[in-house]
Parts: sequence; C-alpha cells; structure tokens
Amino acid sequence: MTSVGAPPGRTLVRLLLCSGLLTLVTLAACRDPAAASGTALFVTTEFEPSMGLTRLRVSGTADGSEVPTTLLPEDSSRELQSGETFRVLLDGAANGTQATVRVEGLNGDALVATGEATASVRDGYEVEVTVRLTTSGPKPDGGTDGGTDTFCLDCPDGCCREGICTARTFRTCGVGGGACEICDADRANTCTDRGTCGCGNGPACDINANRCAGGKCVCGLSNNACGPGLACIGGFCRCDPSTCNGCCEGNSCIPDTNKNQCGKGGAACKKCDKKCNPDGTCD
Repeated sequence: MTSVGAPPGRTLVRLLLCSGLLTLVTLAACRDPAAASGTALFVTTEFEPSMGLTRLRVSGTADGSEVPTTLLPEDSSRELQSGETFRVLLDGAANGTQATVRVEGLNGDALVATGEATASVRDGYEVEVTVRLTTSGPKPDGGTDGGTDTFCLDCPDGCCREGICTARTFRTCGVGGGACEICDADRANTCTDRGTCGCGNGPACDINANRCAGGKCVCGLSNNACGPGLACIGGFCRCDPSTCNGCCEGNSCIPDTNKNQCGKGGAACKKCDKKCNPDGTCD
C-alpha cells in the first residue's frame, strides 16, 4: 500500500517474526527512536543520485528465517533520493543473532544496483544499519579493477576505494565518486581529468601499440603506433583478423576490397576472375 503521512524519502517496513515466519507490512511514519517498537533495524540507503532509482526491493534473513521480498514504495511515480530509510521490526528475534537486509535498486522494472548489510540483533533495541547500493560499470581503457565496485557521495574530483573518497592518481583513477581503477603501467602513464587512464595527452594505448613510452603510444622499441587495421604483435605492426575487416596483403590491411585484392575478416587477399563480392568471395 502507499505510505501516508511520511515526508518524502521516509518509507518504513515492518518485519514481524511469528512462528518462525517473517511477514512484511508497510507503515507510514518518520523515525522516532523513543517510539521504536522493540527489537528493530533502522535502515538508511545510500546511492548515487544519477542512478534514477524509483523503487527498492527489500529482502533478507533474520534469526534463520527468510525475509519475504517486498517492493518499496508501492507507488513508484517519484524518483528516490539517497538517504531513503525504512524500519525492520524483528519481534521475537533472539538477542545477538545476525540479521541481514538486502536491497535492490530499481529504475522502473530494471535492476540498477544492489547492496546489503548485516548487524547483530539487540533485544528491545533499534540498531542503525546503512546499505550502500552499488553498480558495476565498464572499466576505462587501460585500467583494471582496483577494488570493490562501489561509490562515494560528495566526491566529484576523486574516486571511491573501499568506501573512501580518494584523490585521483595513476593508481587510483576515477572521478565522480565511482570505483577507483588501477591504470596499466604498460599502456598508460597518467589519469586524465576525465578520470580515465591515459598515455600523455591521449587515451591509454590499445591493440595498435604495446606500450606507453614518454607519453606516446609505440609499437616495439620506438616505432609509432600501428595504423588502422593493424595490430602490434611482438613489437611489429601486423595485419591481423582481430583488427582488419578487409583482407591482408602482407602486413597491409586492405579495407576497400576489390577484384585484385578480395577477402574479409583479415584473411589473405586473393585475386578474382570477375569481381569481389561484399562477403569477401570471388565471382
């Protein structure tokens, strides 16, 4: 049912432990520790506002019993904001047992982010819990995963490492509070202002080069990066199926195939009697 009487951003969940079964009932009230009814968790959710979440899907376990999955709020017409809260009442849960709450952030019906937190139950007391919703995204070129996928609020010029806003460096690359990346020392030498790994003033080196030297992508000891359709293999520029869509004439990629140079997908060029078809076959 739709919450009534609570200010925006305050949605509460009630968990009742009855005969070993957990039942969820939505309530409508803002936090009042003095009025908390017995054993409970007071959950605060944190997430990147740009996720555009409209609903939370809550589940978990307490005292060995599963928490039935519940959607909050029932009305998903408004966009949620970081700091949304709900209360989990654990009437009958034994003191000292572990309670875990799992939260999935939805944008419409699409799953955007997940998070969970665990706390020890205190009989007759309300325990505060924070669940940080995180999401995985594509890694910048030249970077590798530098830690858990997470984010930090109020971290516009840095990245998030184990929940801590960290200054942007070659070893902790990123901006906007996203997960930090460790730049590949072979293909990059800096973290750009955009929070991506780079070589000199450009992006990190790709398959056209095998290393970043003096801020420049090179193939081999001192050669320039390979041209379109070529890959740097063993320190030399090679025509390779991984990079050439046309056909290979020695170590040259022929993208615009013709009667005399016909082929596709990096295959060796061949000469046709009549014409070269779009699929790289001859007539």
